[in-house]
Amino acid sequence: MSQITPKLTYQVNLPKSLEIEEDYYSPIFGTNNMFWRIFILLEDDDYYGLYLQPVANQDEIIWGERSKLTFNLFAKEIRNDNQIIELYSKSFAIPPGTPIDNDPGYRYAIRKSSLENGELIIGANFDNIEYNQSKTYYPEPIPKDLIDAWKEHLFNFQSADVEFDVQGEKFYACSSILSKRSEYFEKMLSGHWFESTLNNSTCQIKHRIQISTYSPITISAMLKYFYTNQIQWTNEDNDDSIAIELFRLADQYVLLDLRERAKTRILDELTISNVSKIMFNLVPNYNDLKKPVLNFMAINFEEVYRSQEFKEISANLEDYENFNITLLEIYTEFLRIRTLYKIFFKF
Repeated sequence: MSQITPKLTYQVNLPKSLEIEEDYYSPIFGTNNMFWRIFILLEDDDYYGLYLQPVANQDEIIWGERSKLTFNLFAKEIRNDNQIIELYSKSFAIPPGTPIDNDPGYRYAIRKSSLENGELIIGANFDNIEYNQSKTYYPEPIPKDLIDAWKEHLFNFQSADVEFDVQGEKFYACSSILSKRSEYFEKMLSGHWFESTLNNSTCQIKHRIQISTYSPITISAMLKYFYTNQIQWTNEDNDDSIAIELFRLADQYVLLDLRERAKTRILDELTISNVSKIMFNLVPNYNDLKKPVLNFMAINFEEVYRSQEFKEISANLEDYENFNITLLEIYTEFLRIRTLYKIFFKF
């Protein structure tokens, strides 16, 4: 059933409130399939402006459905004595016909003279957030090939007989699980593909597979996926995302479910700081990524253009054969979106 939650809050903490030297834009966040970010503008020497920006998709030119939400922008400071002082709080209700590039907020939201260089908190409370809630919890279904693999394992136990050598690190798995979960590995382990080396010794390991193109953490994540249908998206040592490497692996090994889930993860993780690398390094080899990545870059073109990653790519054009063509496509989409806005403003 549909239910209204009383409030959803997003906030960002910034250290040393008096030492903010440039405009700040928060990471993009979502409410009810709509995306937003909060930003601070250094309006003048005396004030910080505080605003909420709707991150529009290519079809949005007015607030429309977003106007069903009311929200409160706020700013607070944590002082050195751990006391939290409210600096600004204002509620907004935006009419549905408002242009989508209208960023509600206030240019005199935070008076600098009221700050004590503590930790600055900026955020927004959203009201009237609808979501669907079912009375019954339905867990994610277990894939049939995984059920069949474990059934076979139950009545015909087989210990690990496949060894993966990944850049010197060893992993072990059962050929019955791999074959049931992947047509690629089924063919590989049948002995007809060169990737698998058959071991004729008395050792229980029948197949040894050497992999140098993917990291051990990625192969480990793939094997966990085969055995549990769960996906480890980050390197546990440093919390870095491995979604791109998993996507490449899934594409090469024709793991369609894993590929689609990795694709979704990549798009969910798009940011101003990583989208250029994805567009110019990854997208040329995987056309189904192009439209959503290009759209993200076009919507955020001015910020992406100023990003350090984009500047580094621009400084090494010899490594990016189709840079100018791709940049023209991005800029064309950016102009198309701007034109839609101008048409709307005209009327």
